Amino acid sequence: MKKSDKIAMNQKSVPEAIKLLTEKKKALFEAKAKQFLGSLKDTSVFKKLRFEISLLSSLIKNHQDVKTK
Repeated sequence: MKKSDKIAMNQKSVPEAIKLLTEKKKALFEAKAKQFLGSLKDTSVFKKLRFEISLLSSLIKNHQDVKTK
């Protein structure tokens, strides 16, 4: 993930980030299914998706914490 991608994610609103988070979780689930079936060869996808999911999760939590203060 490039630095510009992180900046773009950081500028998203909470509803947009939640929508993107659900899309990433769905993509991770589909990638796991593809690996189980044997059609996925590039396993680095898991690490990338997990990283993006954790980044989005922390971003959403930080935005919600700022709003409550």
